[in-house]
Amino acid sequence: MQYNQPYGMPPESTWGDTPYINGNPATGQQGSIPPAASIEFPQREIVNLIREVNIAAASNSDLQQLAKAIQSSRLNYSTDFGTSNAYAAQLAPAPDGYYAGMVVRLKIAHPNAGDSTLACNTLPPAHIVRPDGTNLQQYDLITGQIATFVFDGANWVLTGISAGASGGPIYLTAPVDYYVNGNTGNDTFDGSQAAVGTAPKGPFKTLQRASNAISKFNLNGFNVTVHVADANNYSMCVLPAAAGQGSILWQGNKANPQNCLVSCGDNAVAQACFVAQGANNILSGFRCVGNLGTYGGGIAIPASSQLIMDNITWGPTNGTHLTVYNGGICRLNGATADIFRVDGPPLGNTYAPACWLSIFGAGRLDIVNMSTPPQFQMINTPMNFGLAFIQASDVGVCSLGFTGGIANAAACTGKRYNVVTNGVINTGGAGAAYLPGNIAGTQSSGGQYI
Repeated sequence: MQYNQPYGMPPESTWGDTPYINGNPATGQQGSIPPAASIEFPQREIVNLIREVNIAAASNSDLQQLAKAIQSSRLNYSTDFGTSNAYAAQLAPAPDGYYAGMVVRLKIAHPNAGDSTLACNTLPPAHIVRPDGTNLQQYDLITGQIATFVFDGANWVLTGISAGASGGPIYLTAPVDYYVNGNTGNDTFDGSQAAVGTAPKGPFKTLQRASNAISKFNLNGFNVTVHVADANNYSMCVLPAAAGQGSILWQGNKANPQNCLVSCGDNAVAQACFVAQGANNILSGFRCVGNLGTYGGGIAIPASSQLIMDNITWGPTNGTHLTVYNGGICRLNGATADIFRVDGPPLGNTYAPACWLSIFGAGRLDIVNMSTPPQFQMINTPMNFGLAFIQASDVGVCSLGFTGGIANAAACTGKRYNVVTNGVINTGGAGAAYLPGNIAGTQSSGGQYI
């Protein structure tokens, strides 16, 4: 709508130079004559706004309809007419373009699988980014969500989301599969398939990227499987603490764990190749090496965490191979065909003893299937355990027994066990020489070896 000047007056050359004026009979001043357009078009503009939001038919019985129409915010709202990753809004009226500061609220019809776009009416789609400028991650948009987008002049910015995760948990309605490949993957991909496809389709590069994606979920009775391809460049991972019932299987190479190599060094978050969180994770088919930096260890299972694992190989570490503490639970899974291996020594450091297992603070380790337990093999012997093969203290409990005993146990050097301060090592009566080492184990201060 334009300004319609008084009847008979020329169009304004400068804004405000042809105003309407009142008549004054006392002075003979003639008032401005309003042309039809000055009445017609403002009415049409107001009524059109009321009609576009469609909250009520335009009526003279309610003279607050314009305020109510603005209050409804429906001019910038739409249901989703697009597809996953390619969202579409139908606004009324249809916008002529995208403008910096423009807001669109969209009721999402499909969850996103990764990088996404938003188009309004017939305008071309524009890229959607998080507030930190990065691409969307899977499930940043979920079905039924009303998402708010603000155009920054180049991209749509999804508001109400942190750089790390969306607002609330995502309840799974079906099993989920992710793929990780340290050689061909990229953490900007969506992790939805093993092979690299048209972006964003393809595997993640790092284990941590998969963990971050899973941490948003409430498993809701469904399982997540992370398929990890052979690679020798995986770095440490803090496993997710997903809510709800279900399992998270990290599937490496069960037959050849050395082909899925995870290394770690000194890190402000954790100093182990894997750090457990929650009670849902299952680790299968990895080799852990912690000889980077000063403190790198193998696997850590802290308080309020449970980790089930099978077919794990421990290589050399500058810490402890396996640490279970402060109420953490470790369960060694598998049957007689499954094998746990140690092919390099734990050197220990200032904060971690040189042991295969250090268990304390009411931590617990046991075998899932005691009737058909897995195997345990010592590789590349002789191998030394500087403190002991197992140290149990402060009510830490270790209950184990393996098919065929522990292969090459006698070829290892160092103390077999050190059990103190009410710790317990239960081998089911396998005898004092059952564990690897050539020095007799010791027990004191209420510690028990059974």
